[in-house]
Amino acid sequence: MRKLVLSSFLLASTVFAVDYSTMTLDEMLSQRGTVDDANRDAFRTEMQSRMQTLTPEERADLRGSNSMGQATQQRLKDGTGGGNMYKGSRGGGGGGRR
Repeated sequence: MRKLVLSSFLLASTVFAVDYSTMTLDEMLSQRGTVDDANRDAFRTEMQSRMQTLTPEERADLRGSNSMGQATQQRLKDGTGGGNMYKGSRGGGGGGRR
């Protein structure tokens, strides 16, 4: 009985798995950060294989087209980003009585 339940579960998980090999690189890039846990390994494997096939120029273009990455890099260069000075305590000190 257990084998039947286990094999049914494995079969169902493969039926609902996403086939990332049929997606374009742009489609995959748009899904970064939103892939559910069940498909994360397959997504990571396909993304790594795609990135290895890119030329250095294509990789640079992908990094350059990410506006969030450029903004973060600029903030780190000019010193306006990169850390949370208060870390949630709003500078009020430790957790003592008030």
